[in-house]
Amino acid sequence: MNLKQLTYFVALAKNQNFTTAANELFICQSALSKTIKAMEADLDVQLVDRTAKHFCLTPEGRMLYQEGQDALESINNQMEHLRDCINAENGEISVGIPPVISTIYFASIIQGFRKAYPGIRLNIAEEGANMVKEKVQSGEIDIGVVILPFASDDFHILPVFKSDNVLTVSTEHPLADREKAAFRELRNEEFISLDKTFMLHSRTRELCHMSGFEPNIVMESSQWDFVAEMVSLNQGVAILPRPILSRFNSNKIKILTLTEPEFPWDIALIIRKDKYVSNPIKNFQAYVKQHGNIK
Repeated sequence: MNLKQLTYFVALAKNQNFTTAANELFICQSALSKTIKAMEADLDVQLVDRTAKHFCLTPEGRMLYQEGQDALESINNQMEHLRDCINAENGEISVGIPPVISTIYFASIIQGFRKAYPGIRLNIAEEGANMVKEKVQSGEIDIGVVILPFASDDFHILPVFKSDNVLTVSTEHPLADREKAAFRELRNEEFISLDKTFMLHSRTRELCHMSGFEPNIVMESSQWDFVAEMVSLNQGVAILPRPILSRFNSNKIKILTLTEPEFPWDIALIIRKDKYVSNPIKNFQAYVKQHGNIK
């Protein structure tokens, strides 16, 4: 068994389909099939149960898939280490960023980092916060950007930006002459909310429950600017991150600080503790920290 065979087998086991795996590997299906059969002959064991109606690994195949994933990850980490030994300013990094955060903070950071480190290729994946965590955990991406609070013994957590979520109301709303509002005062309000793919949605509901009521969400959207526009038309109130509203210019919206409880919007980088941290990754972490507002 060689490294090429193991790579092909792990791709097949992951996709559970010869055609899909072959496409991912940029080879033809017959070449993949021949490689797997040669691998089985070398090991003198059957890895794929070809009598099953649907794709199925044998017990030996399942064991090899589990161990093979770990072996390939270890090899990839060692390769990154070797590349670092040659050149610390060349390489590749994959970063997962929730769309709202990328718009507010990371567009300028990515531009600046590429200028400072032209030899490092950045692969950006815009994903929801929960998906970012899963992909960092699985090793699909190197660094994740998440919203705090975030607690896990599996990750290094580096806070980089600090702000808060605020209540937005129309200037025609009775609360518009206030500077602050407690959560309990929102019991009878109609909420316009970012949809359930946003962590802000679930966190808002949690804080409302802590304050003794279920929020009356009358409208949801995946677009923060649509939410803000509906608020300006006095269709309800919304809770949004303060930095977002700096991009929404309207004299028809009033922003109130939330109290009892306060509602922070703090951003952090996460990386798996057992991952080899290459010099390009260290450079990215340091650059983001330098340009964040938490020193």
